[in-house]
Amino acid sequence: MAAECRSLTPRRVPSGGCLALDDNCVVGLSGAGPVAAKRTTAALADAGAGAIISWGCAAALASELKPGDLVLPTQIVCEDGTPLDTAETWRQELSSILAERMVVYSGLLAERGHIVASEKEKRTIFNTTGAIALDMESAAAARAAKSLDLPFLAVRSIVDPVDVTIPPSIAASFDKNGILNVPKMLARSLLNPIDFLGVIRLGKHFSAAMDTLRLTASIARESNFAAR
Repeated sequence: MAAECRSLTPRRVPSGGCLALDDNCVVGLSGAGPVAAKRTTAALADAGAGAIISWGCAAALASELKPGDLVLPTQIVCEDGTPLDTAETWRQELSSILAERMVVYSGLLAERGHIVASEKEKRTIFNTTGAIALDMESAAAARAAKSLDLPFLAVRSIVDPVDVTIPPSIAASFDKNGILNVPKMLARSLLNPIDFLGVIRLGKHFSAAMDTLRLTASIARESNFAAR
């Protein structure tokens, strides 16, 4: 998403397109969902990327994860149950660099092709997969990277903890591609004061996730991680 992309660079990246930040890094802004992630991974490869990182936010499935916690998954669990490994040496190197400044969680990252809004559904996914977090894009990017024989990592910051159910005003304001219609969300939540409090809380959680992603990007740049 555009907001997640801004945690990497203030420069404008075209939606669905790519932008070279320097000789070692090119960024693609996919938008939400697996179809967009697959398409943008292919575009990154065409732009010369020799490895792929899925960057952005995730929902917690494990109870210990809080807003702003960082997850570097060891495996991606596709919605059909297929496991996909992330690049172990690369992941361990980044984890070691980041661990000096923050807590880094590892484990499984689950795929779902829709917004998972309820605590009940999150706990069901945790119980059936053992994954500690989930998102909509990383598995599709991992499958595309594997087909292109490119190393793959996922870097995900937690927004909503497992015990938070996304208010109906928010959940109903996502389109089929997972894009949030902000005016629609605000209009709905203003008619439901309890939901509006949930909107405020989710905004704070998202801010914490963005702070972590910005710090992660800063540490990686300082260590010249992308050039290794």
